[in-house]
Amino acid sequence: MNKTHGKPIYVDYIVKLPKRSLEEFCRWVYRFMGNAQFISPQYLAEQHQKFARALINRYSSKAI
Repeated sequence: MNKTHGKPIYVDYIVKLPKRSLEEFCRWVYRFMGNAQFISPQYLAEQHQKFARALINRYSSKAI
């Protein structure tokens, strides 16, 4: 955990899960999409990036 003025800037978590639990865990992480980052395994990091880009595309394609 890195802190500024006593408040966390970010918190690193390492979670070991069986493969059968990854889908549910990913859905939980996506609730925090703007504040979460998968670092490894690589395929989860790429999947998270893919979903983030899809979200950006959804909102940037709308005429405001």
